[in-house]
Amino acid sequence: MRQPPATRYRTSSKPSSPSNAPWPSSRPLVIDNLETILPPPYLAEQTPEALRDDARDALAAILALCDRLLGTGDTRLIFTSRETLPAPFAAERRCRELERLAPEDAVRLVERALEGARDHRPGAADAATRESIDALVEAVHGHARTLALLAPSLRALGVERTRARLTELMAEMDRRYPGSRERSVYASVELSLERLAPVNRERAAVLGVFHGGLHPAVLQVMTGWEMNDCQALAEDLSRTGLATADPYNYLTLNPALCPYLRGRLAPDERETLAGRWAESMGQYVEFLVQQSSRQAAMAATLTVMEIPNLFALLDWVQGAGDAEATIDLTTSLYQLLQFTGRPRLLERVGQARDAAAQALARQPGDDWTHARFLAEGPRIEQQRAGGRLREALAGAEALLRRARAAGESAYPDADYDLAMARMLLAQVHNTDGGSERALPLLDEARQRFRTIVRNRQSRAADWMASVCLSERGGCLLHLGRLDESAATYEESIALDERRGDERAVALGKCQLGTVRLQQRCYPEAVAAYAVARERFVRLDEPGSVATSWHRTGMAYQASGNPESAEDAYRRSLALNVRIGDTAAQADTLNNQGNLYQDVLSRPEDAAAFYRQSADLYVRTGNTAGEGRARSNLGATLRWLRRLDEARGEIQRAIECKAQFGDAAEPWKTWAILAAIETDANNPDAAASARSKALSAYLDYRRAGGENHFTDGRIVLAVAERLRARDPAQAHALLTELAQAPNLPEQFGPFLDALNAICTGSRDPALAQTPGLDYAMSGELLLLIETLPP
Repeated sequence: MRQPPATRYRTSSKPSSPSNAPWPSSRPLVIDNLETILPPPYLAEQTPEALRDDARDALAAILALCDRLLGTGDTRLIFTSRETLPAPFAAERRCRELERLAPEDAVRLVERALEGARDHRPGAADAATRESIDALVEAVHGHARTLALLAPSLRALGVERTRARLTELMAEMDRRYPGSRERSVYASVELSLERLAPVNRERAAVLGVFHGGLHPAVLQVMTGWEMNDCQALAEDLSRTGLATADPYNYLTLNPALCPYLRGRLAPDERETLAGRWAESMGQYVEFLVQQSSRQAAMAATLTVMEIPNLFALLDWVQGAGDAEATIDLTTSLYQLLQFTGRPRLLERVGQARDAAAQALARQPGDDWTHARFLAEGPRIEQQRAGGRLREALAGAEALLRRARAAGESAYPDADYDLAMARMLLAQVHNTDGGSERALPLLDEARQRFRTIVRNRQSRAADWMASVCLSERGGCLLHLGRLDESAATYEESIALDERRGDERAVALGKCQLGTVRLQQRCYPEAVAAYAVARERFVRLDEPGSVATSWHRTGMAYQASGNPESAEDAYRRSLALNVRIGDTAAQADTLNNQGNLYQDVLSRPEDAAAFYRQSADLYVRTGNTAGEGRARSNLGATLRWLRRLDEARGEIQRAIECKAQFGDAAEPWKTWAILAAIETDANNPDAAASARSKALSAYLDYRRAGGENHFTDGRIVLAVAERLRARDPAQAHALLTELAQAPNLPEQFGPFLDALNAICTGSRDPALAQTPGLDYAMSGELLLLIETLPP
């Protein structure tokens, strides 16, 4: 059966045998586009009786023929129609609504069309091509007939050029095949418009300035019509197949409808309507931003459906040359789009913002304004998210200096911007390893936001105060203060639940899962990630769903469930490939390397994952991520006895990690280098590297970092008993541990050294006992420092 020509189409089958009888292998008879001979109901009173009788007789004859065909052997009939069929073919149980193609089906249809291209190789599409296909499918709303008619253009021009010239190509079809529904989407639209009631056909003209869809509330604001009139138009468009009703009362239009109507507007009329559309859309963007922290699922769903209109609005505002308005709009768009899994769109928003910022900088005067602040803040967020931490840090420090110099009274809401500048710098510090420096900044920012709430009842400031609390939980997590981190996240989640911020609750639960993971409470971690993932699915945030799968993989891996871990990582990677998130792909590939090296004992495969990860980190400018991947790669190459390669990777990892402090865990990389030099029979180099590993580890622990591994837990238990002046209990504990089955060999010297401390020794030389790793040596030194002589 041919693909339906409209966004929504009704089909009905009429079997000549019982409805549960199997269909024969012969091809059914298709009666396509039956609505072309069904007169619209509104014509009944406007058509002369003689013409009505003629039309009724012709329709009756056709239906009678169809009825006779059903009595011929195993004949089967399939009707396609945009409207309800007449008796005896209107049985509801036989009707099927054909709507837009599922995304995966639409992608396959495009890929099939590309198979005829000379330079196309099956299965060779890269991520950029797949992203272009997704964009084309989204632009036509998965409309099967449109995609099928674009097949020649896809083969001749490729996906990206076809998408860019979409409107032009549809108009060209109409010029070449006027009135042919089989070859022109405009011809199909034109016939459907003729079937609208006259008043709605006239009203539909304003849709020429929309792009792909609309919300009736925007139409009402733009036109001044009553909402009942807007809804009547929406219902008529849906009935004739020109639109599909979507969640939250949104109306997705036939992809050819808006360009068809636009081409029939006079230039002056088009300009006037476009201005009113832009003003109404601007108000709608403000509404979506407000709802993003109140009804996050609704705001996210409407944002995704409105993408064509939102970026048409961005083009309009940019074209008007108003730099401040452009910066204001890009800030809102970044907030709406940052969790929708569309990194290319965020790049486009960033480019528009940067161009506007440059234009603003060229304007006379050097006064610090809200627009100048907005030009910098989202850029810093994007740099931090992309791993470009040096740029983000420099930008955040400069932003705070400018905001402080201007003061809280420089312009309306300057106090809010000053608090935001503190929080942004704290976020960058927390990401680059400066969690200790971030804490006072977050505390001050939160206090300032709470002051604004008290003075002005600002919902935005109330939300940001909660964000500061959540960020504080992240700092405590990075510092290893896990119990404090968990308590902070739980407090933040409770506040977000009271505010009704579904997305913040989901994020908090995901972060709390990571605390449980670090505390080795693996079932609780998996459960927390599952709860968060369910919420992210409802919010339509594929990137956040991918993150939850990634962390679930970590929890399964740590708990000794490699099959489930591999499945979770693959789910995460597939999602991130689909949405084009290169940075997240690098993270997951790195963790897959860990799984293959540490659990599955497949080092060659692990090395391949690490290399892929490092390459992607380099591509995105994420130096911290590159350091992690190369550190892991160096350790694996050492295991494979490829020591020269391993040394080179580790030296590069040390360079990468040097700028990120304790968050990069540099002691682990120095320890790997020490092992490499030991294997290579370089004792002096090995001793130097081990000394640096121990020094870095002690700095971390003395700054408040915690050790939740076995050696750290043992020392904590011994310390508690010694501080209680009960060395006998400490000895008993160590004796019990020494008798444990399968005790790792390196724990023997460690327990002996602890026994010596229990008997009164405070000699730092115990930390140099042969067989100890750097962490055990560090824990012994810290215990000696904290005990009385």
